[in-house]
Amino acid sequence: MFETILTALDGSEHDTKALVATAELAKLNEATVRIVHVREGDFVGRAGFIAREDNEGASALVDHAVATLVASGAKASGTVRSSLPNLVAREILDEAHDCGASVIVMGARGLSDLKGLLFGSNTHKVLHLGHLPVLIIR
Repeated sequence: MFETILTALDGSEHDTKALVATAELAKLNEATVRIVHVREGDFVGRAGFIAREDNEGASALVDHAVATLVASGAKASGTVRSSLPNLVAREILDEAHDCGASVIVMGARGLSDLKGLLFGSNTHKVLHLGHLPVLIIR
């Protein structure tokens, strides 16, 4: 049913649970996994894009997730993308399109529904802007 799973990681405590679910889903479907982490930053005039997170930390997060999945028997690869804060969901959806994902796995951030509606969590945005099934892990 799912040939390619895209798992979006944000560095939160929910990543571990999302990786466990991804490994199980990949095993059940004999699917390949693509890990994505989106570094948020700001565009500041001539200085260009200034990331709020260093590239080494972002790469380490993705590399660790890929190694964990490979150790569980899954075929996995990963990438780091960069985005302005309000466009993170768009980057996740673009990566899903680019890798041919058939499902997106994300960890819930634990925001209340009201807070999520007011501030527009990335999970809510992916759910509403995308056309793929989304598995949200709590």
